[in-house]
Amino acid sequence: MSSEQIILEAQKREVTGKKVSSLRNSGQLPATIYEKGKPSQNIQVEFMPMTKAWQAAGKHHTIELVIDGKKHLTMIKDIARDPVKATLSHVSFHAINKNDAIEAEVPLHMVGQAPASVMGLLVRLNVDHITVKGLPNDMPDSIEIDVTAVTTEDDDIRASSLIIPSNVTPVNLDPEMVVVSVTVPRAEVEKQADEEVDASEVPSDHGAKEAAQA
Repeated sequence: MSSEQIILEAQKREVTGKKVSSLRNSGQLPATIYEKGKPSQNIQVEFMPMTKAWQAAGKHHTIELVIDGKKHLTMIKDIARDPVKATLSHVSFHAINKNDAIEAEVPLHMVGQAPASVMGLLVRLNVDHITVKGLPNDMPDSIEIDVTAVTTEDDDIRASSLIIPSNVTPVNLDPEMVVVSVTVPRAEVEKQADEEVDASEVPSDHGAKEAAQA
């Protein structure tokens, strides 16, 4: 788990609805804090610091929002993106307590060089995250998947092989789910198919003899 503390300044937001476009034009990003048993709180944050915080925190790292001098421990619950620019357009936070267990999405990363990829096979990460439950400060920044033993098409890696920290628990994780797969590139498959077709067009010895006799 990363010890880096992410702190973000925010302000209360009065602008809502379609008028939030004026906020975005001024470099501010509309956001909302949700807290169980309490009304949601509309806030706004500066676009660039929020973008950097999202890149660093994802949905698994705590963010301390400072509003009017008051600190709020939160995590990102969801984001919305501009359909054209693909930039953040809205952020939803959920307020948390450092002593209460939460569920968070932890990213998966492949590490090491897979011999299969050196041989021309495609080694692919099929799942980019899993959900785990634990205390906020126990959330790992990522879960690494060692692919150095992935050599052939049969060396898929399943969820049951993931090394998950003991202080967090996976949520609804199917142990048989393939998280890393190995496949033959499409071009190679087509090449092999063409070679099989070419081979089938070559006359057999029996056919060649009959042709000669004719």
